[in-house]
Amino acid sequence: MNVRTRRWLLAPVRQWRTHHLLRRHGPSLDYPTAWALITLAGSPDEFAYVQQATREAGFTSEGGLHFDDWNTLSMRERTRRTRWLARHGKTPIQQLNLTVGQLQRSGLRVVDWGVPKDDG
Repeated sequence: MNVRTRRWLLAPVRQWRTHHLLRRHGPSLDYPTAWALITLAGSPDEFAYVQQATREAGFTSEGGLHFDDWNTLSMRERTRRTRWLARHGKTPIQQLNLTVGQLQRSGLRVVDWGVPKDDG
């Protein structure tokens, strides 16, 4: 099957998965980054396509995996994340099984959940 045809046919599935990832991860993830993550996780052979899309989208910061600060989160968001981690064991980004090297080479700057601090 032609690559363009395959991309066109998979577009609704990728959009659904992208919106699903956005809902699960929260407000620190934007749509273009989520779309690129879903594309990389679903079909690693599209790496060059994601890399080109990343450049065209104007991502100028250094790619890689960065973590947000647990102390700056609202209590509601902390509770949501704690429940998610207790249920699933991994963050939504970690569930995609992408390596830090893939993120760096693609130019994606991904902000994942920071580690919860022990209160005791």
